[in-house]
Amino acid sequence: MFDLLIKNGTVVDGSGAEPYPADVGLRADKIASVRPGLDGAAITIDATGMLVAPGLIDPHSHTDWSILGNRDAQSTIRQGVTTEVVGNCGVTYAPLTDVNAEGAATALRAYGYEGEADWRAFGELLERVHDRGQGGGTAQNLAWFVGHTALRNSGDATRHLEEALDAGALGMTSGLEYGSGRDATTAELLDLARIVGRRGGMYASHIRNRDAGLAAAVDEFFQVARADDGLRAQLSHLNVRHNTGADPGAWERAVERLATERERGLDVLADMTPYPDGIGLAVGLLPDWLLAGGAEEAARRLGDREAMARLRGECDRYWRFVHRGEWDRVTLATSPATPELEGKTFPDIAHELGMDEWDCFFHILRAAGPDMFAVQFIGRLFTGEHVAEAVAHPLFCLGVDGFSSRLDGPLAARTQHPLFFSGHLHYLAHHVQRQRTLSLAEAIHKMTAMVADHFGLAGRGRIAEGAWADLAVFDPAGLARLDTFQMPDRYPDCVPYVLVNGALVVDSGMHLGTRAGRQLKGGR
Repeated sequence: MFDLLIKNGTVVDGSGAEPYPADVGLRADKIASVRPGLDGAAITIDATGMLVAPGLIDPHSHTDWSILGNRDAQSTIRQGVTTEVVGNCGVTYAPLTDVNAEGAATALRAYGYEGEADWRAFGELLERVHDRGQGGGTAQNLAWFVGHTALRNSGDATRHLEEALDAGALGMTSGLEYGSGRDATTAELLDLARIVGRRGGMYASHIRNRDAGLAAAVDEFFQVARADDGLRAQLSHLNVRHNTGADPGAWERAVERLATERERGLDVLADMTPYPDGIGLAVGLLPDWLLAGGAEEAARRLGDREAMARLRGECDRYWRFVHRGEWDRVTLATSPATPELEGKTFPDIAHELGMDEWDCFFHILRAAGPDMFAVQFIGRLFTGEHVAEAVAHPLFCLGVDGFSSRLDGPLAARTQHPLFFSGHLHYLAHHVQRQRTLSLAEAIHKMTAMVADHFGLAGRGRIAEGAWADLAVFDPAGLARLDTFQMPDRYPDCVPYVLVNGALVVDSGMHLGTRAGRQLKGGR
């Protein structure tokens, strides 16, 4: 007798093997049997005409920013995502100090959290998220990294890194294009990476440059990744932004280096995003001299005409196409001080405010004041061809580089892009069904077992006896109908059933409010 039985479906088991007909029987939180002809269950789901897959695992998520305001993970769980790897790009809201806690609370309010940031240690944040008492817990599993920028800002990076690892962090991520992360030396990163390596952890990095300096940034990444023999590594969103000065063939050479390092024994992979569009931090465009005194001082200086004139010539960094005048590629996504401008392109904002785009940029950051680090963009970053070649590459996992959102409340206004609501399904509907960038079995593998194996998430990512019962049932006809390039007015209806640790979270397309998610700790 099974607790739950999924009958008559086509199983795509996550291994990369071709789909096959089978029933899937569950007992408690594990998969008990996978074969045709199973019978006898308290609950039976008829999956005739459906695909039964492991729950999707996002290898590069920022849902730690929104989880306190969206514990039901509305936009991701409804896409069949049952696990998210969070804490990426060096930016985590722990550890905190008494000095930066208020700024963290303000930033989190933009993501729907109304409480205080009254934790300090990384483990205290994890307890706040995962404690199911008093309305806590999560719909999906979360596997956490601690952010290097947060460690730098804590005043005692080594101690806080050890504490985070003790609390179950997979390792450390860095974000070297913005914030205090871009002030980090290679020697500093090496010292911290050695601590992670000695604990069998991982180092993931948003590297220092992805345009004219890509080769040097990749060199630095691998130097840090080889700081200790026990270290595993993830090269986050390895791509090249269009029209930003990268040498011809720079990305291909970087990918060749990735393959070479794996052949030499380093456990390293990369990841890619589904769309030509992506999120970014507005302050990434600003030079060090403006940010050296902190956000409030930077906001004050943004009111100085001489400083603004100088900045127009010195913001050739991060999204370098902006410096080339391509503001039409940028949409304001999150702006706590000017929410009425969110969802608009900069040419539209310029028309509305009667300023040029640069002055609008300065105005928005000046208005944000101490919260300017919470200002986010959505940019048209890549060509479709470049996205496709990265998605198809055998060493790339498939992530979204967004965060779980919802169609109501504060998050709705700040996620006006299909990335947040259809990004995972875009791989299946666009790259598999329409463009045939890769096969269904390959795509599911890159979104499940490949991620689980690399990040050390034991028993996840596969449909197999004894595995954890994280499962998603997909409707292929619904995927074919889904327009993943349009912002939806309702949640996608092509994932009728989602289970997390054996518990139904989405049943016949209805979110049940179940919070069966767990903190997942990596390791080998």
